[in-house]
Amino acid sequence: MEEFYDAASEKYKKYLLQVVYNDETYYTVSGADLSDNEATRLLTDADGRICLYTDLPSLRKGIEEGVVTFDTSNLQAWGKDINETDTAYTGFDFSSLKSEQLQADDDPLLYEIYGALGVVKDYAEQEQSAELLTLLDSPIVKEYIEICADLFLWSSDTDSFREDFDFGSFEPVLKQIYALLEPRLRVV
Repeated sequence: MEEFYDAASEKYKKYLLQVVYNDETYYTVSGADLSDNEATRLLTDADGRICLYTDLPSLRKGIEEGVVTFDTSNLQAWGKDINETDTAYTGFDFSSLKSEQLQADDDPLLYEIYGALGVVKDYAEQEQSAELLTLLDSPIVKEYIEICADLFLWSSDTDSFREDFDFGSFEPVLKQIYALLEPRLRVV
C-alpha cells in the first residue's frame, strides 16, 4: 500500500476523506482534536451531522466560514493549506453498509465495509450515540472487524475471509447501522 504523506495533514493532524454516498463523491475531514487530548473527530455541523462537501473548494469555503466543530484554529489553518490537487487520505462508500448477500470472496466490498464501519465508529464515539455504539459493539460486528483486521491489515496466515462467518446475521445489523447513520449525513 502506498504511504500517504501531505505536509499540511501531518502538521495539523487533519485528513481529507473521500466519501461515496448515494453514488456521488463527497469530501469531509477527520482528524485529531489537538484541543481535546487528540480525540478523533469528524467535521460535523451544529446538529452533529457529518458534513459532506461536493468538492474541495466548497470544503475549504465551509471551513473558512466557520463550519468548524473541533480544533478551530488548526482546522482552519489546515483548510488554508490544502488545495484542489490534494488527494484524499482514504476513501470509503457509506452505501456499502446497505449491501446484501455478502460473500466471503468479495474482498473489495468487505474492505469497503470495514473502512466505513471504522468511520462510523469514530462518529458514534464523537457524538456519544448509544444506538450506534450498541450495534458497533455487537458480537457479530466485533467478529467482522477482527477478521478484517487479520485479513487486510496485519501479517497473518489468512489470505481469505472466513467462509464460516455468519453473513446472514451480519447484514441486518449493517442495515440498522446505515438506517441510523443516513439521517446524520448532511450534503452541504
